[in-house]
Amino acid sequence: MKIIVVSKVNIASRNIGKIILENYDFKETSDKWEGSPIYKYKDIKLIKCNKDVLELDYLEDFDTEILVIASTHKAESGIHSLTCHTPGNWSKAEYGGKDKVVSVSHALCLRETLLELKKQQEAKKLDFEVSLEVTHHGPSLDIPTMFVEVGSSEEQWNNMKACEAVAETIMKVLTRDPEKVTVAVGFGGGHYANKFTKLLFKKEIAVGHICPKYATDALDEEMILQAFSKTVPKPDLAVIDWKGLKSEQRKNIIDTLEKNNIKWEKA
Repeated sequence: MKIIVVSKVNIASRNIGKIILENYDFKETSDKWEGSPIYKYKDIKLIKCNKDVLELDYLEDFDTEILVIASTHKAESGIHSLTCHTPGNWSKAEYGGKDKVVSVSHALCLRETLLELKKQQEAKKLDFEVSLEVTHHGPSLDIPTMFVEVGSSEEQWNNMKACEAVAETIMKVLTRDPEKVTVAVGFGGGHYANKFTKLLFKKEIAVGHICPKYATDALDEEMILQAFSKTVPKPDLAVIDWKGLKSEQRKNIIDTLEKNNIKWEKA
């Protein structure tokens, strides 16, 4: 079973959920979640939550192949964006979730989502940037979890064409088997993971968790290994944004990788 989560208190999330229910043959079931019906289409369920998207740690009770949270993306830059990422915290949990706990990342689904967002952006002629984001914020879930977002302000959250692009991306990804490619964990670079986004567009590789430069100083061996243990399928290697890290940061990561016999390469 696959699950789509829509937050009633999140503008883009509500819009994306509305479009999915209108455009696909979801049936209302007799089951309810937080007072609202659970909808079902093939092996996909859609649930509506009353809480903010950062406060959904209780969804861990679901037994699911992948949990997709439709959401807004906020940025002071106001850049129009379509993004996707795995949630989790490399250090202190400042925006939901738990300290030093990352959710499970479904690398292949994340890759499919990025590529499909790009197709939708081009087909709909949207003036939106498409990118991965690094692993950040809550919830912290021990099940494969992915955010798919519209950003970066209320104007874009209410852009129904952009919300439709995300809705169609979610449904296309959840109704097909992802392409099997090399799986990696990424280290370095900025929040929008430009190097890794370009890598996925060019090569047959999927990147699950990505730890950015700004979080790298908090990394210890336990967190590095957690990023690998909480990526599915099992990662084949680490990819390091070489210019996106200081030399000492690179050394600390590489020392841990080699100590644990994990292959790595430069990006």
